Amino acid sequence: MGIISTFDPKFQRRVIQENRELYGKEDVIYIRKSKLFFVLKVLIPAIFWMILLIFVLAVSIPNISAQWFLITVIVVFIGLRLIPIFRIIKFYLDYKMDFIIVNPRSFLRYNQEWFFKRISKTIDLKKIRSISIRKKWLINSVFNNGTLVVLSEWWEVDIEEKSRAWEIVFRYVYDPETVDKLINGLFKRVFHS
Repeated sequence: MGIISTFDPKFQRRVIQENRELYGKEDVIYIRKSKLFFVLKVLIPAIFWMILLIFVLAVSIPNISAQWFLITVIVVFIGLRLIPIFRIIKFYLDYKMDFIIVNPRSFLRYNQEWFFKRISKTIDLKKIRSISIRKKWLINSVFNNGTLVVLSEWWEVDIEEKSRAWEIVFRYVYDPETVDKLINGLFKRVFHS
């Protein structure tokens, strides 16, 4: 278990293992964010800000007077404060800890919101109205990524979360058509057996 109860790095592995033991490996579908998400939202911004930091330090080294060094340190720290470092960390947590499990009974979506908040949504498989796939932009078409949208018959609005509780949206799914076929195959096995 993690230091904080809502931030447990082993939680995902434990949930997958429990579902596979309960329903069997072939009846549990595991969906996570694609590597494209990691590259676009974490890796490229981190490299960009690192290069910018190195550039600022390289420019300041030849002018190493005490006053210039102090100004450089202040600018770098202000720059680090202004850059979206926290956003990069949040996207990294999304990549590592957000996932979906589909089993013969339910559709479970886990979303880690920073270190102190984990949101989970569950839809009974019998209440799912539709599963749709959205593919926008050239990069998603080239790298075969899309958004999975699940709608259920549950029309109640979750006031605390201020979102539609009957809709689950999961972006950056690799090969969403195959995922859709797997989920529909599970539906057929469960409801037509």
